[in-house]
Amino acid sequence: MNSWNFLSLLVSLIIFLPIFLIICNFNIESENWLHIRQNLLVKYIHSTLFLVFGVGILSSVIGVGSAWFVTCHEFYGRKYLEWILILPMTIPTYIAAYSYYDIVELLNPFFSWCRNNIGIKETIIIEDSLIHLIVIVLFSFVLYPYVYLSVRASLLISGNRLIESANTLGVPSNKIFKKLILPMSKPAIIAGLSLVIMETLNDYAAVEYFGVSTLTIGIFRSWFGMNDMASALKLSSYLIIFVFFILVIEKIYSKREQYHNLRGSSNTFRRIVISKQKSIIVFIFCVTPFIFGFLIPLGRLLTWLIYSNFQFEYISLLGITLNTISISLLSCVLIVFIAYSIIFIGNYFQNKMLKKISQLAILGYSIPGAIIAIGILKLNSSINELSNLIITGSVLGLIFAYTVRFLAVAWQPIHSSMEKQCTSINQASRILNANPIKSVLNINLPILKKPLMLTSLIVFIDISKELPLTLILRPFNFDTLATFTYDLINQAHFFQSALPSLLIILISFPAIFLINSEIINAK
Repeated sequence: MNSWNFLSLLVSLIIFLPIFLIICNFNIESENWLHIRQNLLVKYIHSTLFLVFGVGILSSVIGVGSAWFVTCHEFYGRKYLEWILILPMTIPTYIAAYSYYDIVELLNPFFSWCRNNIGIKETIIIEDSLIHLIVIVLFSFVLYPYVYLSVRASLLISGNRLIESANTLGVPSNKIFKKLILPMSKPAIIAGLSLVIMETLNDYAAVEYFGVSTLTIGIFRSWFGMNDMASALKLSSYLIIFVFFILVIEKIYSKREQYHNLRGSSNTFRRIVISKQKSIIVFIFCVTPFIFGFLIPLGRLLTWLIYSNFQFEYISLLGITLNTISISLLSCVLIVFIAYSIIFIGNYFQNKMLKKISQLAILGYSIPGAIIAIGILKLNSSINELSNLIITGSVLGLIFAYTVRFLAVAWQPIHSSMEKQCTSINQASRILNANPIKSVLNINLPILKKPLMLTSLIVFIDISKELPLTLILRPFNFDTLATFTYDLINQAHFFQSALPSLLIILISFPAIFLINSEIINAK
């Protein structure tokens, strides 16, 4: 094994180490665990499963339906929907939750009537069910673009030929969808849905705000409320098992469902023309999640901004914005560099061991930020036993945590692009004993320039919006826009939270529009 392979293996194992430490500490006992297991565990699991399945189903319906109509049909307003349907992705779930903060207050008269006429126990059940449904709908309106973009990209690649053939045979539109499009899109649906589920599991602020007791909430309560790390690790084990189950299902489907990329006979995508009456229904179906997932939260934030009379500590806010941009940029550069380096070395030297072990390094995105934070803290305590090195409570520690969490975000597109475009070139370079660095600089980077740029933007945006991980591991007196917004909302300073929330949304726009442009231009 040469030095390149050894270094890549070492980096992969270091990134995987926090997750490994969590797994190794599942069996730690604590005094509070018995209480949690008997009184709270069932509630945590029930709320988590209810939320995940609800958000998964509704976001799939919205995402698949919108992708099917916008991509494969011709109707008034379709071109506008191509762009606006991705905009809810710029709204973090916690900001969406805050913008609908008074929705529960509107239900209070109904809850009071229930308590007086039905009973307290029955009212609690009704109240919990309604709040869960509100959170499911809210999350679905914000997270459906993950499914929408995935399915839309799949349809643009493979849908044209199928639609042309079906139209020639006189097959109705609904049968085309059921018999052809839906089965063909299963891998894309599963891929987008897995991202929706991961984002749902990772959320802390939104579910905390609405009082939904998920496993993530339980981890925070055990850790910070009870000062019980062992119980937090126990709860983390249940969440990791659930995540592992999801990953296995995704893997099975991605292998089982294999479809050829059938391109249409022409460069023009031949869409199904629908009547004016149906156009109205389709337009309403597609525009509704945009209104509730983006337009209303944005309008609410702008209203708060006006009511605040623009009274902000602009110097302090400027510093927080610079913190967000700088740490997101530094982390983004490091993550993309590590991902690219490991992938290139594995591709260039065709090291099977490296390819397998490096898969461990990208598990972080599948695990909520709160759990990764626990792993980082366990790693810090283990290192402290051997030396005086401290990795938590510092910017470097936070960057390392981001690397563990978001390496997979950079890994997938870079790996896919390199395997398709650079494998044969790298093999030829290795046979000719070319310098690997020269191969990177002169061949690989020019070819992969666009995927690397888009990947960097996506990673940057994900880091800038991250809350649970930053909230736990940030250095003292160090705030990002996400943590600053969270602190303001916790203090009921809704008007003052408007500007930092809008800044989070604003810096997301470039990446979102570039992604959509690439998908549209791929037709």
